[in-house]
Amino acid sequence: MELWILLGILSYLSYAISTSIDKCLMNHGWNPLVTNTVKMFFDGLILLIIGLIFFNLSFTSELLIYSLLLGFLYAFSGILYFKCLKYKDVGEVVPYLQSFTILLVFIGSIFLFSESVNSYNYIGILLIIIGVYLVLLKDGLKIPKIDKILFFIFLIVILNTGYILVVKSSLHNIEPINIAIMMYFSTTLVLLGFSIFHSKQKEIFKVKNLKIIPAAFFGALGTLFLYSALSIGNASKVYPLAGLESVFVFIIATIFLKEKFFLYRFIGTIIVFAGIYLICI
Repeated sequence: MELWILLGILSYLSYAISTSIDKCLMNHGWNPLVTNTVKMFFDGLILLIIGLIFFNLSFTSELLIYSLLLGFLYAFSGILYFKCLKYKDVGEVVPYLQSFTILLVFIGSIFLFSESVNSYNYIGILLIIIGVYLVLLKDGLKIPKIDKILFFIFLIVILNTGYILVVKSSLHNIEPINIAIMMYFSTTLVLLGFSIFHSKQKEIFKVKNLKIIPAAFFGALGTLFLYSALSIGNASKVYPLAGLESVFVFIIATIFLKEKFFLYRFIGTIIVFAGIYLICI
């Protein structure tokens, strides 16, 4: 198994654990924006500690520019995502969000970075998109309504795609740990500014539950693994592994959170694995 594949798998497994903890926090009434702001700070702090212990950190003006851009893209993607969830169930938003992002990153990587792909890869990306959609469905097949929420979803897809492509571009000259640390702190500043603007700054300092720390830990590891994978592998092959996050969340939710099992989600899981196998060829 190539190193970028292993790092990609570890990345989305870590993200899945973090997402599952986030879901538990949301079920207990935590404010999504405030929780995300605090989590971003702890993500950056955890990676900074790891970096100081295990890596030689270096910070440049180029790193600052990239981190500010990534912080903006990552933060506003999250803000729009939470806005969508005010009007739509997560089962209606996420399937389209993740599927289209995987597709656009795949296409964007080919055009921007001249990454080589073969016919198996094209079939694989199609299978991953279908599989992810099935795994993330909650109430059966639905055709999205043409409304402002669909427009927001489209904007989130553009922001997420831009985020991944900018990350890939930055890793030509910057070490993964350096850009990951600065991205999280930059995102924290953007979210903090948005929270202050919306008069929610006091709520940020009330978040004392330590459950947010393991969520931040696994989220930070996921980002470090993902950036490391992107630094040595093609984005057109690394990012489609994001389909595994949906599969891992489905498994965790079914086994540990006791959510209802659906056969079409299991079929989707098999399709995702088949697609990832073809992507990796």
